[in-house]
This record gives sequence, structure tokens and C-alpha cells, in this order.
Amino acid sequence: MTATACTSSTASETETPTSVPTSAAVTPAPGAPVRTAPGTALLFGQSAVLPANAFAAQGPSAMFTVTGITPAEGVPDSTTKGGVPYFLYVTVTSLAARPAAAPTATGLAGSADGKTPALTLAPTPGLAKCPVAAPPEKMRRGDSYALCLVAVADEGTKLRQVIYWADTSGDPRFDYKSGPVVWAPPAPPTSASTPATG
Repeated sequence: MTATACTSSTASETETPTSVPTSAAVTPAPGAPVRTAPGTALLFGQSAVLPANAFAAQGPSAMFTVTGITPAEGVPDSTTKGGVPYFLYVTVTSLAARPAAAPTATGLAGSADGKTPALTLAPTPGLAKCPVAAPPEKMRRGDSYALCLVAVADEGTKLRQVIYWADTSGDPRFDYKSGPVVWAPPAPPTSASTPATG
């Protein structure tokens, strides 16, 4: 199903949370990391190599493995402000050769259409399925931490995808705002119609 804003939904329609992995076991490939190009399409569970710090786009890289996004429960109204909350799960893996500051998840957001970011925030304390997780102070190549973020959709809009959309360098090679990296669920199997036989 293609994720689009649904204008015909009513406020009474709610989605049921689905079980998605909250973390992934990630092992970096040997050799120098190759930056994931803007516009790359990935499935949940696949990794992208992106700036370890969105505000230092030409600095070190890290791996970001988005494992899924699901409707959230228990998010306070002070966070959602009338919107619909989702939990977004990502595993962040350092590619630093020596101990360095932990990569940040700035630039990741839930999205309805694979282009437009939804408001995406750190979780508030007390959410059982979206705990506040402080990254390690220092990480080296292969070290990972799992993170949950809260994405808030407009009423009647469903978030099915996650995007990396940072554009902080002015360099077209790093213009993820014009061409976000997009994670999406696998397409549902299509029911092949059986040809009619006489």
C-alpha cells in the first residue's frame, strides 16, 4: 500500500499498533563506508550510511537501521497537540575507527508520503514502548544503540514511512531534503488473478 495522506478518514478511525522490532543487530561491512545517496529507497530493517551528525554532513558517517514505525499509545496530549502519535524505531551504529562522540538521529522523521517530514520528537519519560535512551558518550566502529522517537501525524494522516531529510551542507551530494532516504514496509503480496479456463 502506498502511503498517502488520507483526506477521507474520520477522527473516530484509529489504527491498531503493530509489533515491529525495536532494535536490530548490525555489523558494518569491512572497508571504507560508502555514503547512501539521496533518494535511496530501503525496506525496514535495512541500513543507510549517513552523516553521524546532520550538522557536519562532510564529517564522519554512521549506519542508521530503521526497523519500523507503528501507531503509539500513551503519548501525552501536551506532545501530540491534537495529532496522532507514532513510535519510530532506529538502531544507530558507529563507523568511527577510534572512540568518538555517538552519532545522532537528527534528520530522521516519520512521513506519510516519503517526502514530507512529520513532527518528530524525543520521547517523553514514562512511555513503556518508547523509553528515553541516552546514547553512549563515546562509540567506536560496530557499537550500536537503539532509539525510539515519537512522530506526530496530522489527524486523518497515516505515517507508513520514515525518511532522512537533512540538508545542512549546501552540497548537492548531501541534499537529502530534495531527495530523502526512505524506509518503507515491504509491499503486500499481490493476489495474482488466475486466468479463467473454459
